[in-house]
Amino acid sequence: MYRTLFFFIVFFAVSVCAQVEFPMASKIINVTKDPYYAKGDGKTDDTEAIQRALNDHPDGDYIIYLPHGIYKITDGLTWPVTKKQESSSRRTILQGQSIGGTILQLADNTYGFDNPEFPKAVIFTGEGPGPKYRNAVRDMTIRTGKGNPGAIGIQFNASNQGTIHNVKIHSGDSLGVYGIDLGFTEGIGPLLLKNVEINGFNVGVYAKGETGTATLEHVTMGGQRKYGLENDNMNLAVRALRFKGYVPAVYNHGDFAIMSLLDGLLEFDSGNKKVKPTTAILNESHLFARSMKVSRYKTMINSKKKGYNEEMIQGEIIEFSTQETKQLCHSPKQSMRLAVAETPAYPEQKPDNWITIAGDYGGKSNTGSDDSKAIQDAIDDGAETLYFPPGGRWTINRDIYIRNRIRQIIGIEGRIDGKGKFIIEAGAFNELTIERFSEFGSGIILKAKRNLLLKNMMVRSLETAEVGGGDIYLEDVTLGTLQLNYQKLWGRQVALIGDTKGPKITNNGGHIWILGLTAKKGNTIIQNFNKAHAELIGVEIVASDKAKDRPMFINDNSGLSITGLRETLTRGNAYPTIVEESRKGSKIKSLYGKDLKHTPNGGVMIPLFTGYAPKLGANEKPQAFIPDEMVIVQPNLLRMKGSVVDDGRGDGLCEDPVRWTKGLGPGKVVFSDSMAYETDVSFTASGRYNIIFTADDGYQTGSDTGKVYVFDLHYTTLDNTGNGFPSGKGAATWISEFDNFSPHNSDQELHVANVTTGNAGKIYLRFDLSSLPGPLFDAALKLEFNKDSIKKPVQLNIFGLKETSKDMNFGDQKLGVDWVDYELTWENAPANIPQQKGGQFNIRKNSGGGVDTKYADFLGIITINPKAPLGAFVRTPTLTEFFKRKHPSQLYTLILTAVEPGETVLPSAAAGKEFAPSLYVGYFDNSRSVGGEAMDGGYTLTKVNIDIYSLECDFDLTVGYPQFVQIEIVNEFGKRMLTVAARDLAGEKKTHFKFKAMAFPTGKYILRVIGEAFTAEQQFYILN
Repeated sequence: MYRTLFFFIVFFAVSVCAQVEFPMASKIINVTKDPYYAKGDGKTDDTEAIQRALNDHPDGDYIIYLPHGIYKITDGLTWPVTKKQESSSRRTILQGQSIGGTILQLADNTYGFDNPEFPKAVIFTGEGPGPKYRNAVRDMTIRTGKGNPGAIGIQFNASNQGTIHNVKIHSGDSLGVYGIDLGFTEGIGPLLLKNVEINGFNVGVYAKGETGTATLEHVTMGGQRKYGLENDNMNLAVRALRFKGYVPAVYNHGDFAIMSLLDGLLEFDSGNKKVKPTTAILNESHLFARSMKVSRYKTMINSKKKGYNEEMIQGEIIEFSTQETKQLCHSPKQSMRLAVAETPAYPEQKPDNWITIAGDYGGKSNTGSDDSKAIQDAIDDGAETLYFPPGGRWTINRDIYIRNRIRQIIGIEGRIDGKGKFIIEAGAFNELTIERFSEFGSGIILKAKRNLLLKNMMVRSLETAEVGGGDIYLEDVTLGTLQLNYQKLWGRQVALIGDTKGPKITNNGGHIWILGLTAKKGNTIIQNFNKAHAELIGVEIVASDKAKDRPMFINDNSGLSITGLRETLTRGNAYPTIVEESRKGSKIKSLYGKDLKHTPNGGVMIPLFTGYAPKLGANEKPQAFIPDEMVIVQPNLLRMKGSVVDDGRGDGLCEDPVRWTKGLGPGKVVFSDSMAYETDVSFTASGRYNIIFTADDGYQTGSDTGKVYVFDLHYTTLDNTGNGFPSGKGAATWISEFDNFSPHNSDQELHVANVTTGNAGKIYLRFDLSSLPGPLFDAALKLEFNKDSIKKPVQLNIFGLKETSKDMNFGDQKLGVDWVDYELTWENAPANIPQQKGGQFNIRKNSGGGVDTKYADFLGIITINPKAPLGAFVRTPTLTEFFKRKHPSQLYTLILTAVEPGETVLPSAAAGKEFAPSLYVGYFDNSRSVGGEAMDGGYTLTKVNIDIYSLECDFDLTVGYPQFVQIEIVNEFGKRMLTVAARDLAGEKKTHFKFKAMAFPTGKYILRVIGEAFTAEQQFYILN
């Protein structure tokens, strides 16, 4: 990181010290020349001279040039207007000779700049309507002086292509509103701020706009009084931000705001002020941050939105995002981190040696005649630098071949139209720079291994030869289409405009890194294939009203990383599909817009998407995930869906192969597709199962185990058959201490409370099991609740009402086991202790909880947990044993009381059938085994084999369902002679038993088998 910053310092110093000069015949507008005669002496008021130069050249791509000097101004400079508002305040370039030598100086205590409530800009580039193309402020220092608290350095507006470059903005006393204001009107951006330094002001850079977007690189700020960089709803791509001061460096907020922030240095420095360290980054919206060094701040990030994939070490934000990383194929959670190359500054000739196509070569602007020959002749005659005077339109109708010694083509903001393209061939120099064109023919074709730099220009297309060329650099460039073949490309502030039938960017095996990408109209933005890689940082997609039949991005066996993606729907149709991805012949996977977060206007918002298989780093084993707990009632199928998180390093497949297997469980498990991520599962018997989901990346495996509770019937307090039809015997109600003689059967809520204010409550639930087809062996209770109303786990005692007889008496004035909900009250509820509100049950003393244990048994605790997979669900042996009891009435009452102080509200059956408390049960089906095989009676018992000499006996027993079995021998009079076994038997497993009858007298005996689901007997004879 320090190496990066050192390089930035050196690079910035070289950039800002460079002087920008033009040939004498270049037709730039020099404000010190006739007819403007600005002095630049620091004493004379040059406001009028500079303003006249601006006003005389509206909408013409002219350069208003300020040579070295100090230009005193006493009013704001305003971009020129035309008769048509939509063409006003655009295509104007204010150009200094160098950042250190050209100085705009606002006089101290200037009228109009004194009120921060009504701020005024030193440079104002105009408002809408309509986009303001190609505005720029370059290579100068702007001083707002002292005593101007209402000053703004620059109110800047540019669209598609425009920049503030090599500019320093300085407040003489730190006062002022904004150094740069990008929020004074709608429709600002895309634009580029690069090599900018701002000292003082309340806010260094202020950006605002629900559809605005800007790219910032190598911006240095310090001495601000409120924030360094404030983003209010814009889409900002920010790299190499340097801040030094005593306030938060970054503040990101607004429903539309999204920011990508990387490779920066934020340093707290109180200076002479007595202030305590604060937070470096304040975030209230979507943010992606990476490789941000933070020094001496109290905290690095304070985010109102939850952070994901947070990786921070002392003094550095490694990576931070406000959403889970979106992925389709297995990829790292972290962004791609392609190597970044700075925009180069290739050697330049002195302006005196530049060649123009006008004059001797016969080029003529604004005539419509073909200038192709003039351009080609100048190139072939050995020109190194070719320039086109501004204010003119040049035409080419045949291709131009860039070869020989040409190394730089400068438009000086001119334009070239026509059908011809520029074809770059091998030349004497390995580098070629093309810059400052408002239009550049029909496009560019790179056919040589030459490094190409395009800056501050608009061009219809850029394509490269299939064999591959040199490296490509784009800075502040507007393109129609880009076709890349195996090259490396680095871009800053790239705008893709115009409707296209195919992808705007076709990346065939190349490496693309772009900071600040805006795309308008068209369908697919980028298509990666043939192991291409693309990292896009700060992406703004402006959807047209055209229906989208193609995905926004296509990633075919390649690598793609997107940070800070925002889709803006001004009047357009949203993209249904955001990303399509496939890898190594896999099926195409799609990321759909409907499944993502959206801005208030309906566009998607993605802080980070990754789709790449890294080549470096240690392979980590895949992480498999399935739900922790699930419930299913037979014969329904259970739909199980697994997911896998993998870094893609193993075999590099889009999806790791997976398999489903049964772990534990009483019966057989059948998967509709045991090798698919999503499968239907069926079970041959009820009970608890462990299902294992395993992923294999080719080198390592990872597994997850989920519990599945399989039941035969699902009862509620409304029915007694498990089919939802009311029986009239089930019930769910609550009793209230406050109105202790009033029933609450019609309430849509059930209250359970342990409070001291006389408002205690207890819940009574009754289940009717009269239609249970067989003996019960498993039971579970489930309560429905509103997860929004219960924020933390709540524990309730569960008691089961005893029933020794159908007419059991629970005390004076108490109702019986067949209580009815419209009569049940605090005073007459069976087993209720009116004097006790609830509380912890003391197992040792068998008391507490607000229930009389003479009439009810404590069955355990049910926890209402909004984060638990099944919510409020309990399945314990104690609960099951209660429902196994033989109640003469076949009614089973549960009493719920609060453990801790407080009140909990649950929905009742009166609120809807789906809210009724549920009882899941499993029962013995003696017509089949746990494996689904037919088994009459639920068991198989062989005849007793007797050895007539030793009287040793044996037999085999197989039970259909797991259960406890007692085996005994009785004589013909019913007297027990021997207990052979008393233990649990597994289902479908034949068990061999032996016993000795040597002590038995001669006679008839009975082998008696008593199981939970059956009783069997077999006679045999002993001769002794």
